[in-house]
Amino acid sequence: MRSIFIGLSVIFFSLSVFITYKALNPPVYTTSSYWDNRPEIMFSPPPIPASPPIPPVPAATATTDFPNQPAGESDADKAFAEDMKQTITQFEDKLTATEETIVSITTASTSTQPRTLTVFDGKTFRSGQDTIQDVAYTAIEKLVKEITASPNSRILIEGHTDNVPTGKSGSDNMDLSLRRAKAIANILILHGIQKDRISVTGHGDTQPINSNNTEEGRAKNRRVEVKLLPPEGAH
Repeated sequence: MRSIFIGLSVIFFSLSVFITYKALNPPVYTTSSYWDNRPEIMFSPPPIPASPPIPPVPAATATTDFPNQPAGESDADKAFAEDMKQTITQFEDKLTATEETIVSITTASTSTQPRTLTVFDGKTFRSGQDTIQDVAYTAIEKLVKEITASPNSRILIEGHTDNVPTGKSGSDNMDLSLRRAKAIANILILHGIQKDRISVTGHGDTQPINSNNTEEGRAKNRRVEVKLLPPEGAH
């Protein structure tokens, strides 16, 4: 009986060792299975044949495919550049036309205004007098040349005085300024300028260009201005 028991123990011990060995070393499967445990047959794909090498493009072919198109520049770029060039040209033309218009307007406006040719200052006339004291011959000669160069223009001679009273009865600064303008007109007539082209006027001391508080200022105020007027009908 004892021997049977020992035999059974050995068998149970052997089974436990075998089961433990299986548990520690599970079987390794080399194939995968579907959900229904059917073995899956694995196929290796056929080898992909190597593609033949691409022959290099000859230089002549690369440069002659687009003979009229530079490298790196598309037709859209060329069209955009051409449009920009035309736009810039149009702006330049408009700017030039505007400048010409401004010049023409300025010229037209200045041509209708009197142009001062010369001014005879206080050295020409003493205070309270209309007698010419000192006039350079070269100044008269230059003035006559300028007037002669514009035969269709008229001449305006304006007389001015300082604020010192004349001290003469029946003669004030307004009359004095007119007599001074006539004195200069007579010189021009003696040098060949037609009398009907000349107009004279006097402003007295109403248009000073400097202070009458000093001798220097009064000398600048007693003056005669010779102006060239545009021809009648000029615009």
